[in-house]
Amino acid sequence: MSERSERNPTRRGHDHTAMLAANERALWISLWLTGVYFLIELGLGLASGSVAVISDALHTFSAVGGVLLALVAGRIAARPATRYSTFGSIRAEIVGAMLNGFFLVVMAVVVIFMGIFRLLNPADLNTGLMLAAAAGGIVTELISLRVLYTGQRDNLNMRGAYWHVVQTFVGSLLIIVAAVVVALTDFVEIDSILGIAFGLVLLWAARGITRDSIRVLMETVPTDVDLPDVVAELRRIDGVEDAHHVHAWALTTGRNLFSAHLLVADDTDPRRALAAAQSIVRDEFGFYFSTIQIETECEEDHRAAAIDFADTDHDDRAGATTPLDPDTPG
Repeated sequence: MSERSERNPTRRGHDHTAMLAANERALWISLWLTGVYFLIELGLGLASGSVAVISDALHTFSAVGGVLLALVAGRIAARPATRYSTFGSIRAEIVGAMLNGFFLVVMAVVVIFMGIFRLLNPADLNTGLMLAAAAGGIVTELISLRVLYTGQRDNLNMRGAYWHVVQTFVGSLLIIVAAVVVALTDFVEIDSILGIAFGLVLLWAARGITRDSIRVLMETVPTDVDLPDVVAELRRIDGVEDAHHVHAWALTTGRNLFSAHLLVADDTDPRRALAAAQSIVRDEFGFYFSTIQIETECEEDHRAAAIDFADTDHDDRAGATTPLDPDTPG
């Protein structure tokens, strides 16, 4: 017997639709702000011949690309499920986040190499124009960060776009610091030193985004799920003798899925056991969607052993679990 459940599916569907709409609106606002300012800053750089301003304009352009990538991914993710794609295209958010993470890595490497080149080949800086360009950038970037902040907390795709704008915002701050230091001390190397330092920060941010997106695509157990605890709670249900063929993964950020087989005693009411199991995975562990099969006899062979983990202490009725042994068949 099998059953699928969603926690308040109608409400969750409306909430997710509203979230997608809010995220798309935030991305459009950020795209227009950064796009228009990129053209202005590039014009200032070309008119003045300032390499520093042109470099910052290229940083702004990377933010435009990152936001545009997130916007396209979000649009694709909003497509409904079909018979060819039964979960819809929601994973596009994760693909977009991964690509944005790689994009951040490239930009970080460019920034670091530019900083090293400048450090070895110091150049005169037009501090007045640097301050003007940075001040305009800070205004647009603060607005973009404000509209993107809420969505990036729970959405990897939005987080990638957010960090691209963070890159340009910090770049603008660094330009101001560098311009002030150069104006007061003529220490032009400060521009390169700060740029290299920020490039390393970008690498750190890109590492987190790409790592988290790859984990979702590889369908690893979500970091907020303790699978042995879930198994232990299921085995505490009256009449349940074992929980096996257990899997937990994330469809996208904040949407964790779960599946398992529960072996019950012959005299156990399967509907009651199923209802109790659904309540546990939904209410106690917050799974968005679950598939739970109730059985009185395990008839599966060991073909699934390669994709199963096993808790070696199946007789622990107190709920304590031993270390997971991936070589033990479930």
